[in-house]
Amino acid sequence: MEQNLSFTTNWNGKLNCSCFTTLRLHNHEKYFAGAVMNIILNGQLKGKAVIIQVNYFTIEKINEFVARIDTGYSATECQKMIKEMYKNNPRINWKTQLLDFCLLEYQKEAKSPSLFS
Repeated sequence: MEQNLSFTTNWNGKLNCSCFTTLRLHNHEKYFAGAVMNIILNGQLKGKAVIIQVNYFTIEKINEFVARIDTGYSATECQKMIKEMYKNNPRINWKTQLLDFCLLEYQKEAKSPSLFS
């Protein structure tokens, strides 16, 4: 079953690439290898993507590599942005809350058959 994966910002221009990452609150029922997602940017469908792999870790494990690839910002800035996004959720304990670091690839659209192929 396809699900929506919504973005309000195209961090680091990543949604313009054939493969991209996203950091999300852990949800093993939604984020798993093989899941197909409708990629939505500001209410507009950008395409369908499949999750290739998911790694999970707590927020303090976000390093420079993960942060800069995903957001274009430093690890410290990335951690602050994530906490700010979820500031209205008092149930989150950032010492134990897992994040899913998902690697996705856009699905290529099937080309119609050609007489010359």
